[in-house]
Amino acid sequence: MKILIVKISSLGDVVHGVAFVNALTAGRADVTVDWVAGDAYVDLLKEVRGVRKVIPFKRKAWGAGWYQPPVMSEIFSFIRKIRRERYDICLDLQGLLRSGLITFFSGAGVKAGFAEAREGSRFLYNKTIAPGDAPHAVKKLFRALELFEAPEPERPDFSFNIPAESEATVDTLLKKLGVDGPFAVFHPGARWFSKMWPEEMWRELAATVHKDTGLPILFTGSKDDCGTVEKIIGNNGRFMFNIAGQTDLFALSDLVRRAEFMVTVDSGPMHIASAFNLPMVALFGPTSPEKTGPLTQAPLKILRSDADCVPCFRQKCDIGYRCMKDITVQTAVSAVREIRGE
Repeated sequence: MKILIVKISSLGDVVHGVAFVNALTAGRADVTVDWVAGDAYVDLLKEVRGVRKVIPFKRKAWGAGWYQPPVMSEIFSFIRKIRRERYDICLDLQGLLRSGLITFFSGAGVKAGFAEAREGSRFLYNKTIAPGDAPHAVKKLFRALELFEAPEPERPDFSFNIPAESEATVDTLLKKLGVDGPFAVFHPGARWFSKMWPEEMWRELAATVHKDTGLPILFTGSKDDCGTVEKIIGNNGRFMFNIAGQTDLFALSDLVRRAEFMVTVDSGPMHIASAFNLPMVALFGPTSPEKTGPLTQAPLKILRSDADCVPCFRQKCDIGYRCMKDITVQTAVSAVREIRGE
């Protein structure tokens, strides 16, 4: 059976999709799985053992100028490439208009997606899947296993391979920083401003954790997070290190795999930490840990506000981002001590 998965973004959603593919291929040895993904995630998905081929979707390039003749030509070529594969089933795990359109034009005999898919995409399927009442996004994805008569796993497997060259990159980075022993990873960045914790709180937490443990604190993030991390570190460069923008997804994964523990906001790297069962403190504000929280076998502490408006699922806040500011530094310090068994 030849299957095409459509899950274009974002990092956390893609990692959730990895758990689905791992469950599917573990339960059905007769399936071949290809994946349509945003070009930022192609390399990562090539290292998922159950994925045969990854077809890049140029999300930024095609989204901004889809109506221009050269871009339209690329999109038509992209669709023709998919149709030539003659998939038996195309499964939309994204549930948005663009993923629904890819599913519709895939040429697959079965065009499937969830009944609650948004932006009208559910009308583009000839087979819909009831999402069930399980709140977590991964449990919802596992409902699609019924389509293939594959069993739901006892626990999700988010694993993927890390190339040796990425391990060498991390070795070089740690040597450059002068970190030759255990360390902690802090990830302060998020796509939504409403998910972010105040910079001064990160600084105080890092200083307290270092005083408690003696561990250096490595701050991760994208290039866009570099300035924020610099503000957090201030004059504490002896034990806080800014590596934002210096790691690709594989190097970040290897770094997380080696860390003692992680403190993070709701973010893609939080889910990577879950994949490697890293002890973690996760700070949640406008989003719901019941729906998208980390699923891990390692020690985990979720911190969230008890404000009446939580979760609001809003990227901007009219009342001063109270839900994140309500999480105190002392609460976070206590949570770190708890996951360390102190």
